Amino acid sequence: MTLDPEFSKQTTELIQQTLELYKSAGASPRVGEAWGCENVGDFLCGFFVGEMVGSALSAFQVVHQREPTPDEHLEIIELVESHSKEIKEFFAKFN
Repeated sequence: MTLDPEFSKQTTELIQQTLELYKSAGASPRVGEAWGCENVGDFLCGFFVGEMVGSALSAFQVVHQREPTPDEHLEIIELVESHSKEIKEFFAKFN
């Protein structure tokens, strides 16, 4: 593991807290219409994962003042993927 433990912990907390916010807020009833998608849950799941990876990569750049190495980038993605079951279960409700 190349990410420092504090960054990993904060990223994990970001993922968990953001998912809880999504659970509280739900989804706009216009998502499927606005984006022309049939499977709103799949769209939202992809959006969420992209948002989490992008936020973590941005945070990494701010904290470390550099781009992540390929291994660090992969570890950030793996942090998000470690929550895949809970993420997929929640967003499947919108399909």
